[in-house]
Amino acid sequence: MAERLKGIDLASGEQAKGAIRYNAENDCTWTHHELAKQLYGWTDIFRERFLDPIARIDRGKLPGPVLGFDKTDYRILAWYRLGKNSFGLDDEIVLNEVNLDRPLYSVLETVLHEEIHLYQQRFGEHPVKRNYHNEEFVAKCESLGLHPLPIIGAHYMPADGPFEQLLKEYGILKPHFDPVQEGEKRNYWQPPEKKKGRSTLALWECECDPPQKARVGKDNFFATCDVCKLPFTRIS
Repeated sequence: MAERLKGIDLASGEQAKGAIRYNAENDCTWTHHELAKQLYGWTDIFRERFLDPIARIDRGKLPGPVLGFDKTDYRILAWYRLGKNSFGLDDEIVLNEVNLDRPLYSVLETVLHEEIHLYQQRFGEHPVKRNYHNEEFVAKCESLGLHPLPIIGAHYMPADGPFEQLLKEYGILKPHFDPVQEGEKRNYWQPPEKKKGRSTLALWECECDPPQKARVGKDNFFATCDVCKLPFTRIS
């Protein structure tokens, strides 16, 4: 019997997800073909080793995700789409193309992180209604060696424990990174943002649209714009 969620037959959706995976793993013309094939394989490994390792009689097996790639804010590594995507499919995980140039160890942390979202939404006792990392999610991550910050979900130090041991079996070693300092809201492998300094120079503008700008360290600035032919005026 096909797996059901709230009385809805999911067989067609799973078939569609399978077709998308097949295309991703076999279309050599796609930019992300090799990476997608590798990551799909790891979603199976994570499911079999961590998330759904034994057969259950009280529910169906945890379904696999459908993987996608897109560009968005650099602070976002990936996201699990709550509900259905634009094609009507469940369990979509999208990785940010901006943040793929990092150690595979870290990329796989991200994949497992998002697959834990899938697990929680399907089988957790406290699934969420918006993108949020609640106590249940954080506890599940910590049990597998991932270290996300509550609420925001950023990983403040490289994964260890069961995750590190599993990756060692496949020859993938943990990279060295210093833990994030308390109070910082960033992932451990991302460099801290530089604080913007405040200039002590006075700002002057001409009458162009948009205006030409100049910062000067003197109280008086006698200059005329070559475009509008008008003098620069000081901006408070």
